[in-house]
Amino acid sequence: MEIDKKFIKCEYSIQDLEQFRDEKGFIDLSAAGVNLTEESREIIGNPNRIKNWVNFNGKKALIKGEAILDEEQNYGIYAELIVEEMAKCVGQKAAHYDLIKMQNDDGNTILGVLSESVIDLEKGEQLVNLYDIIGDEPEQERDFIDTTTYEFTITELRKNLLHDGYTQEQVENVINDYNKRLAFIMAVIDTDKYPENIAFIKRKNNGKDEIEISPNIDSESALLLDNEITVIKKLLDNYYVLKESVNRAHPRIGTIKSVEEDGFNSFWMDSLEELCEDDEVYYYCSDVLREQIDMDSIFEKVEKRIKAKLPEEVKLIAKYSYNCRNEDMVKVIDGEIEQQNSNLLDKNTILDALISRGVKQEKIRANELINMEMNLENNLLINPFINMDRTIQEERI
Repeated sequence: MEIDKKFIKCEYSIQDLEQFRDEKGFIDLSAAGVNLTEESREIIGNPNRIKNWVNFNGKKALIKGEAILDEEQNYGIYAELIVEEMAKCVGQKAAHYDLIKMQNDDGNTILGVLSESVIDLEKGEQLVNLYDIIGDEPEQERDFIDTTTYEFTITELRKNLLHDGYTQEQVENVINDYNKRLAFIMAVIDTDKYPENIAFIKRKNNGKDEIEISPNIDSESALLLDNEITVIKKLLDNYYVLKESVNRAHPRIGTIKSVEEDGFNSFWMDSLEELCEDDEVYYYCSDVLREQIDMDSIFEKVEKRIKAKLPEEVKLIAKYSYNCRNEDMVKVIDGEIEQQNSNLLDKNTILDALISRGVKQEKIRANELINMEMNLENNLLINPFINMDRTIQEERI
């Protein structure tokens, strides 16, 4: 195995890797002779997570290990494959993913995904993430401390692309495609889209600069599949809590207005409603996204690719969470959903939804804590039979 700049060289093509696939659908890269090196490591991302570039006989691909918190596994790697197939159904381009496994230096098996590069280096294409274009948003302007607002994103995107010499038409096409991608992100409940994993492809065509949104990448946090497996089991046992978890799952980018502005008590619903004020986005949502995707056919396509059955829990949580989100999206698109009174939410529902999502205190967003606290205090005043010790409350959170 030799190094070509930051790429590990592998004698096998991606198609050749099929011979190393096991009975669970994972390609054994160790059996294919892939050995990781520090030089091949992707700079961006968690330094404790495998993330390396490999040249598979001329085709570049990124291999990523699972994103695991507190040593408990989730099903995020399956989300990448499922969302890829869903994207194809609604006219969105997506990076191609496959399941892989490797042996680390300690002899332990690491699961992950292989993602083919979305750019052609020989044609001089460059992949530039959204953060590189728009930079940091002032923290005081955000609804959540880790969420980039839509207004800032679009303002900076338009300004900086025009400054770089792209035509008004090119810029508006990019923004239009970004808006549709944002609606798709909401449809698949992708909660970890932030400026560094939304990207654009730059190239020259006959000496002229071109730019377009890249195929969808990094969707391991979609469809609730990034929850710990024990949490997913609990969600599948309680449909109401599952539905609440879906309703409270917001993207980390694209918030248009806060729930305090007389909205639906849901950031994604408010944002989708306002996105639909644009005719092109509305017709995309109305004509394409409102049509419910047949998730059983999606699973069949993934299983055919990996030549193995998906875990049953993966299919159930993906199907139920998508169906819940799609039902609410259709109501927003059609203007049939009523605004909610947050004071009427039951305190146990709020707490159970947060707990069942596997959210620990340090991961709960600031406004979510504030809104939850307000709901709890209102319930304590409204219902004289509720007597909830705050120490117990803090322990549950």
